[in-house]
Amino acid sequence: GSSSRIPALCHAAPAPPQLRELPELRRPVGHPQGNCTMAGGCATFCTILSAVAVPVLIFFGLLCTVGSPMMEIPEANKPEAGMGCFMAAALYAVTGIFAFQAMSK
Repeated sequence: GSSSRIPALCHAAPAPPQLRELPELRRPVGHPQGNCTMAGGCATFCTILSAVAVPVLIFFGLLCTVGSPMMEIPEANKPEAGMGCFMAAALYAVTGIFAFQAMSK
């Protein structure tokens, strides 16, 4: 049945009664992952983390790209480090988009 598609994390002990009463911690009826408590909290955390990480990583990437002395790494490594920061920012942006969509469901 459909329970075989539910991730193993959802088969943990049922949430305490006080958590089951909080609607923001439950998935809507008919959601593919059932009533997995705290899954919405994870999506919210990932969304906030991504929203903070993207601008910080872009800033660090710019500092490395222009050779700023604020970034205390060898000068020869700064261009590559800058590209790494930009790639990490892009990955965080993609993660943030998926997390925001999961949070909005």
